[in-house]
Amino acid sequence: MDLRKCPPVILAAVLAFAGCGKSPEEVKAEKTAEVARTTGSLVVKSNLASAAIKVAGADGAVREGAINQPLAALAAGKYTVTATQEGWPEARGEATVTAGQTAELTLNFPSGALKLDSTPTGATVKLGKSHVLGKTPLTVPQLPVGDITLTLDYATWPAVPYTATIMENQEAAATVRLPHGRLTVDSFPAGALVVLEGKTYRQTPLFFDPLPPGPKKLTLQLKDFPPLEVTATVVDGQDTRIRPVLATAFPVLDPAELLRAVWIEDNPSQVAAPQNQSTGIYRPKNDIVKNIQRERLYNRWQHKPYRFSGPVKSYDAASGKLEFADQKSELARYRVVAQLKPGTKSPLPAQKDPKDKTPMVLGVYGRLTAVEEPPWPMRVFTLELTDAEFLPED
Repeated sequence: MDLRKCPPVILAAVLAFAGCGKSPEEVKAEKTAEVARTTGSLVVKSNLASAAIKVAGADGAVREGAINQPLAALAAGKYTVTATQEGWPEARGEATVTAGQTAELTLNFPSGALKLDSTPTGATVKLGKSHVLGKTPLTVPQLPVGDITLTLDYATWPAVPYTATIMENQEAAATVRLPHGRLTVDSFPAGALVVLEGKTYRQTPLFFDPLPPGPKKLTLQLKDFPPLEVTATVVDGQDTRIRPVLATAFPVLDPAELLRAVWIEDNPSQVAAPQNQSTGIYRPKNDIVKNIQRERLYNRWQHKPYRFSGPVKSYDAASGKLEFADQKSELARYRVVAQLKPGTKSPLPAQKDPKDKTPMVLGVYGRLTAVEEPPWPMRVFTLELTDAEFLPED
């Protein structure tokens, strides 16, 4: 049949019937080809590959895309293109899209370079709120022209702002000093572990450099001593030195308080305390039991470490026996006697000016092993510290 001689109505019906025989893939291909013939594409290039772009047509419709990624299916015509990057002034331009073609537009941000270091080194450099440039020392090849504000973060330190002046096609150089100081931690005795900001360091003496200014909480740990918490304040540009005495974590021996806690009131009709106070583990060395509850003393006070300070009455370097001057409470007189560890160096002067009558005050720490009552009617109680050591005078 000659289709050229068919009436238009018949011809349209024939063509429609013929179209019904196309597959979905063929129909899709035809539509794609039609779009390609009637629209165009746009590729935006820039010196900042991470910039975002927006393309606005005459009809007000806006398309978003990325650098070097074609924006397809754009109707032919003129478009306003905007490129944005955090911390940079936006770049603008215009492009003309032609049907069936790919247009190109280059939007470069005016930029310069910066060579940046810091003291201490290793600080994280940010442009804007979240754009990380790297860690010092670093060279940033592209930064917006003009005065820009960078922030430098170092570990857990406060952020430090820095303003750099960037000139187009030039490289600026700077070294930023972050406020910091040095902390020297010694201890008495030496060899303690130091816990600072959740990390454990071994062992004193230790040097922490650099540290940001401000108070620092430290915990010192050493065998046979309770943990000691101290605070040191680091000052910018200075070396802060501390020498904590670990024995200061021991409780202070207060003989007057001890006597009040274990005292038995005088009773003329009672020649001795109950029998269980003077036997076994509660038995005193001199077997005198009258005024003290020995069981309570043993359970609450004895065999625990204490520290004690007072005026010195006598010291025998050969035996290591140190006797403090007698003191008086509302209940009785008392004296503290310390048996020092062998080899302990005495802080007492070898010779004392005979004209100087001022008693020397010293501190020791040791274990309370005995509280001895005096024979009747004396009232001088003796408290004995063994394995004692001197506390530093400072």
